[in-house]
Amino acid sequence: MEKTRYPVWFLGTVLAAIAALAAFNAWAEHFILTHPAGGSVQTLSGFERAVKPAWLEATRPELVFVGSSRVRDAFDPVLIDPALKIRSFNYGASSMSPYEARRLVQDALAHPSVKTVVVSLDAFTGNGGAGEALPSFDETRLAVTPAGDPTPRRGLWLFTTRYLSGGALGMNALGIYALARLKPGETAADRPDIFNAYSHMTEAVMRRDLAYRRARSMSMGPRARGELVAMLAAACRASARLIVYFPPDHTAIVRQYRQSDAAGFTAFKKNVAAEVARANASCPAQTELLDFMQPNALTTETMVKGSSPDYVDLVHIRPPAGLWLLRQMGLLRQGSVTGN
Repeated sequence: MEKTRYPVWFLGTVLAAIAALAAFNAWAEHFILTHPAGGSVQTLSGFERAVKPAWLEATRPELVFVGSSRVRDAFDPVLIDPALKIRSFNYGASSMSPYEARRLVQDALAHPSVKTVVVSLDAFTGNGGAGEALPSFDETRLAVTPAGDPTPRRGLWLFTTRYLSGGALGMNALGIYALARLKPGETAADRPDIFNAYSHMTEAVMRRDLAYRRARSMSMGPRARGELVAMLAAACRASARLIVYFPPDHTAIVRQYRQSDAAGFTAFKKNVAAEVARANASCPAQTELLDFMQPNALTTETMVKGSSPDYVDLVHIRPPAGLWLLRQMGLLRQGSVTGN
């Protein structure tokens, strides 16, 4: 009797812990996805690679943004959805590799609800090749394999991701903590101390960023270029529209890209344009290429009383400026740079 008591107790404890984890994750996901400010959680940095494929499935958006933290900071569904009168989803993640970007675009294109996918091209810099991704990225959560076939047993993997994974626990806890700190009537825009995407670049931040990124280049290696080609091929016959763009990095940092590697910077833009033109020459679905990495109303912005109206730092724009980008893309017709 004594010999069986401990295994029973141990097994019961484990099962109770699993049940508690699943119950918390189920409640937290529902709370985040239905909270008026819940879409702003998609701008937070944490365990986004683990749970965003499941959130995309649950959200069933019409507009999806893919890219690095430049995308994650720039596009807040809480601002975008009422402005465009659609459902949007921010698929951004910090330091996204070229392979991850291609695979997330494939995932978005495979969802019938998705009508437009917008991709920031900085995700295709460097030289990350096939399979190169950060540890929390898991392809079993995506709708299709790299070859474009349906992912085997995806329902099972999504279930374990949403309810049993540590990544879901971490992101859900972060989201609940952030939303719980909002006072009644507050939005993420009111609390840049919680939602950093709404913070403002100061002179000190600008100086620090110039020093931190002084040797940074903006170039695309051959393996990254291969992932770009694979992404364009995935969109070739898709029903959704694909828009790719060079992000609106501030002109102060673009000058340093040119100083660090002018040839690489020029080749990056030239090669992207060449691949898009090549794809469009044979594909029924045409990819649109836009260049915001040049002087414009946003990138030449100056400080106002020591604070930037539209930048978090030299490469990350605030969500109100993200609305300006959507206007330039033709997705939102009226207005100008907000500066809010």
